[in-house]
Amino acid sequence: MAKALVTEFPCFKDRTPGCKGYELFFSEGEGFIEWRLKTMRQSAKRAGGPSNTSQLKKKTKNDTDDNETEQCSAEVLEQMEWLKYHPPTRENSSQIKANLKATFFYRRSKLVKEAPSITNQLAEMPRFRDSPDLINFEFDMLNPGCGSKMLVKWNPYFRPKLTQLSEEAARFNDLDVFKFLLKKLPTVTAKGFKSKGYDVFSFIMQRRQTGTDVEAFAKTKDVIYAQPFILALGDENGNPTEYFIIVDNTSIPGGTNAVEAFDRLYKVHYVFNVHFAKPVLTFFNFFDGLVYGVSKNIRPTVRELYSQMMQEPQQKEA
Repeated sequence: MAKALVTEFPCFKDRTPGCKGYELFFSEGEGFIEWRLKTMRQSAKRAGGPSNTSQLKKKTKNDTDDNETEQCSAEVLEQMEWLKYHPPTRENSSQIKANLKATFFYRRSKLVKEAPSITNQLAEMPRFRDSPDLINFEFDMLNPGCGSKMLVKWNPYFRPKLTQLSEEAARFNDLDVFKFLLKKLPTVTAKGFKSKGYDVFSFIMQRRQTGTDVEAFAKTKDVIYAQPFILALGDENGNPTEYFIIVDNTSIPGGTNAVEAFDRLYKVHYVFNVHFAKPVLTFFNFFDGLVYGVSKNIRPTVRELYSQMMQEPQQKEA
């Protein structure tokens, strides 16, 4: 049905890279057609009709990394212990990466089964805090070939495509582009979100003055910020000079600029196996599907925005 629709009406074709053109309407259980069918199924269920929803949930509940489970051996435990107590030095660098590789499947299996907090994970794997570049290394093992895409593609490709949609693009810095992208996509309202007047962007980044006690900030943040976010420290003019990733009640160095900080924020969610904050799920889906390419489940609103980005900018009349 979706294929026939875009064949009959080519203007509706999805221009997302790697797509056949009809994914906006249906692709792997997503899209406008599936949304409509889902609504009809829910109506049928309320009316007493048959539904296979419970069977689907039962199937996906057991869809874990069982095939990747690695038996815990004395050698693996020894390598884990070595990682915990050997700080990152030039001499240790290659061995740290070798041990991360050797323990990868065991660590990921344990992470999925036990779901420890990020604080507990950092206690067992402190190298992710004192050598945060290893977060990139771990992400690359999880998603081979995807780790460098943000830093390589953001400024030359995605940033100019987004800014052409705004009349204020000439004044945009990277933070402005992130905010603009967030405004172009729908947000999901968390419980108590509107009543307390939270800024949606605060689930991605918050700013404080230079000299702020970062660890004290992490320990006293509002409980609504359960997922990782960026803390940017800067002067009175709002120019950030330091970036940190706030995780649980602690922090990880966030890089030297806004793009590096966001790249690390995104990867932290995968490395520590935590969900994206609910109000900005669609925002992160843009990066999931289009920038990093780790997911093919691109939301219809993201596909629609990408189609707008791909249109040639209209020339203004003199």
